[in-house]
Amino acid sequence: MKISGILLLSSLLSFTLFQITKSEPVVDTNNEQVMTGSTYYILPATTGNGGGLTLAQGANGSCPLNVYQAQNSQSVGLPLRLLMVNSSSGLVIDENEAINIKFAAPKYESICKKSTVWKIEEGLVTTGGIKGGLVSGTSTCLFTIQKYEDAYALQYWPRPKGRTFVCPKLSCGYIGISPVANGSRRLAVNRTACKIVFKKA
Repeated sequence: MKISGILLLSSLLSFTLFQITKSEPVVDTNNEQVMTGSTYYILPATTGNGGGLTLAQGANGSCPLNVYQAQNSQSVGLPLRLLMVNSSSGLVIDENEAINIKFAAPKYESICKKSTVWKIEEGLVTTGGIKGGLVSGTSTCLFTIQKYEDAYALQYWPRPKGRTFVCPKLSCGYIGISPVANGSRRLAVNRTACKIVFKKA
């Protein structure tokens, strides 16, 4: 009897750890639901804290293009699309949902002959990723949108293939700013979260 009770408790704990609770839809600055297929600017939630997101080549014009925050607070940067990894989820992007992020800027794809889908490389946000982006069972291209205080934050979420549990802290992290010597603001993982909003392009 004791063994069966322990097994039941173990099963309940496993279910609790791995179940997904219903998340709220992400909304833009017009309080409208953020939709896959639409284009948005990702902007800081507080004014005077830099501008939107943009792309630039690495040192000496190297590829792939890297993701930066514009230094000019008046710049909205480049438009982006949020791509659902699970095509059966519908059109509305929910908090905590696995997504890919892609710049909707075709001319930039021709610069390095690579996609503008985000991926993480050596802790930094770069491009050249693929939708889903699974390599050896995990993905360098999966992100989520988290509610963060009165706004949102992006989180890198390299979950194992087919698993739906919330990502352990050691395997993921908030997307924040890694300052560069020339004053540029490059996006990186495991930094203080950038509070962001989504403005429809």
